[in-house]
Order: sequence, then structure tokens, then C-alpha cells
Amino acid sequence: IQGDKSDVWFWVPVGEATFTNSSNISLVGNFIYTDHFQFMGQSVYKNDVFQFQNYISIDDALERTLSYYASAEPDNDYNSNSLNEIIPVASGTGFFISNKGDIVTNYHVVEGCEYSKVFFDGQTFTTILKSKDPINDLALLSSDIKDINYLKISKKDVDLLDDVIAAGFPLGKMVSSSLKTSKGSVTSLSGFSDNFSNFQTDASLNTGNSGGPIIDYYGNVVGVAVAIYGRDIGVEGFNFGIKSSVLRNFLNSNSFSLDDVNQSKLSNKELGKVITDSTVYIECYMKNIDYLNLIEQQQSLKAFYVE
Repeated sequence: IQGDKSDVWFWVPVGEATFTNSSNISLVGNFIYTDHFQFMGQSVYKNDVFQFQNYISIDDALERTLSYYASAEPDNDYNSNSLNEIIPVASGTGFFISNKGDIVTNYHVVEGCEYSKVFFDGQTFTTILKSKDPINDLALLSSDIKDINYLKISKKDVDLLDDVIAAGFPLGKMVSSSLKTSKGSVTSLSGFSDNFSNFQTDASLNTGNSGGPIIDYYGNVVGVAVAIYGRDIGVEGFNFGIKSSVLRNFLNSNSFSLDDVNQSKLSNKELGKVITDSTVYIECYMKNIDYLNLIEQQQSLKAFYVE
């Protein structure tokens, strides 16, 4: 692939990856292609780390890294961070399950975080990890957000072809900071590799949806968005949710009291309010060095920033 400005040919990755040029400048983050290759994330040069919070061409990122390294005056496009500095690195979605600020999300959304924050009603709140289930990819967070609307957890697992709505913050804030929803149906009662704690849906899910609610038309949670598969090989629609029975077992094992479910179908307007009032954007904060290590390993399910 040819760079935007140079006459040198080099290979460029797509997606979450690390790219190192001949000058040993490493770009660590997300690579996309529009009409040319662009990068957003962190550059590393001689143990200094620079953060690009907006997409920039690869050539410009490499040139600015050298310029920033030589300059004592930071530019508005980046922050120079030590490897031990704690910065926001990834995002996900969660939802309230009580009026006392309890939040459910995926474990992989908060795994390895020094701490996580939720954004709700124009404010930012730091959360505490109360409980985790790495096997089923669930986590329970607590926050100081009180007297809020919350979602009820369905007592019944989904059936094939049930209509569902997924809500969350796909791609973080890269598209917009607004909540997004997607309608679909249940297309399989098992997940990847016959995982019967999951179900499959054709409701659209993207990186950043992880931990978000999948609800029925009564406004009850029937699943937790957990994973997408196949897009790297051109396959669409392989989106999965954790079944409500698995979520209920997780919460019951933590002595969490669950309310009765909604019995009446809601209008689209009512569903929109329930989802908006109950769904939150989650941001994971990690040390620079831990973030760089995860990207290098390329084994994490996190929605890395960039968003």
C-alpha cells in the first residue's frame, strides 16, 4: 500500500493493530480506509507516547510524531503521556437494573481497567466493580446514580424469531455520542460454537455495543449484547447476546433482588424513553503500558479508542 505523500511502498493493517515503520515509530490503534488509509490512537517513539484523538493519515501521523518529539510545546491534537499515565482507552455499553445505580455490562468491557466511568444525563460517574463472571462475560458495577429508571430482566429466554431491539453506543463516540438502537429478530437459540448460554440475532451490533441491552417489545431485557463474528471474512449478521436466564442466575448468585417484569407491550415512543433512560456509555481507563500491551497481543475484545 502506498503512503499518501511518500514514494515508499509499505504494508498497512486494517482494524485494531500495530504498525511500525523503518524509523521505529509505532502506531497503535485503529486503522481504516476511506479514500486513503487513516489512523487514530497512539504513536510511540523512543519511549514517548503521543495520542491522536481524531483520524489522521498515516503519513501525517508519522510526521507529527517526529515533530512532537522534537518540540517542547504540545499541539492541541495530542497529549504526551508517560507509559504509566492512566488514560481512556476503550468504550462499551451498560444498563441500569435498579434505581440505586447498579449497572450490568460485559466483563470484557471493564477487564483490566484501572477504573471505569459511565456517562449519564450529561454527567460522568466513576463506577466500582461489584462482581464479575468471566466465563459468561458479565459484570455488575455500582455507581452513585440514584432514583433513575431501570430495565427489568425477562424471566423467560427468547424463542426463535422473537422480535428484539438492541441498544448501545456502537463505535463509541466516533459516529456520534447519541444512543443508537437496532431492530431485529432471534435467528438461533445458540451462540458461537454451540454456546447455549447465548443466542444469535440479526439486530445490528458493532464494536462498542458490548454490554448493551437487548430487549423485547415489553421493555424487558432478554439478552446482553456480547459479540460479533465474521465481518473480517465478509459475513454479516453473526451477532450474539447472553440469554436472560444466564443474567438472572448471575444476579441471583450475588443476592440481587429482581423486580417483576413488564406485562404490557410498549409503544415505540415508550420503548425509546425506557431505553434512553436506562442505557449508559462506559469508558475504560488503563495505564498506557497496559493498553499498548493489549493492542500488541491483539487478543482483547475491547472497543479500543479511539472512540
